[in-house]
Amino acid sequence: MNYQTTFTLNKPHYTECFEQSQSLEPKSNRRFIKIGVLVLFGLFFYAVQIEAISGHLGAFFFVLAFVELLSQIYAKSWWVTRQMLSKASGNEVELVLADTGITIKSQYVNQQIKWLDINSTVSTEKGLILKLNNGSNSYLSKSCFTEQAWQFLLENSPAAVVS
Repeated sequence: MNYQTTFTLNKPHYTECFEQSQSLEPKSNRRFIKIGVLVLFGLFFYAVQIEAISGHLGAFFFVLAFVELLSQIYAKSWWVTRQMLSKASGNEVELVLADTGITIKSQYVNQQIKWLDINSTVSTEKGLILKLNNGSNSYLSKSCFTEQAWQFLLENSPAAVVS
């Protein structure tokens, strides 16, 4: 098989990537620990009242805690906006499925994923997350593939775990 397709790195693509990747992670209050630590640092520096910085350091930590809180509450918008501001946004990506593996090429990325480099896969509602041996993940949207190419992908990657 030698299947080739292209897609654009745009807001709908980034939104789908975020939503499907987040479906793997259970909701936890652990994400708010950093905010609590920053608030404690702010309170500490306000209580200590170091002469040289006279409370500015405490205010700095409170502002950091507030920004971190916003990043947790608006995680999806925050992440999608950061991706849209990246230099890769708006570029066309060429994806090739072959007997040797998956090749992803764009102006800024040239990645070759061999079938043996895929440790496991997780099937999501709209695509497939590839868990690679090096610890990274790659998301492939089902909308980019024909049914035949999608079946080829599923047959050549490790058994998918349905989430």
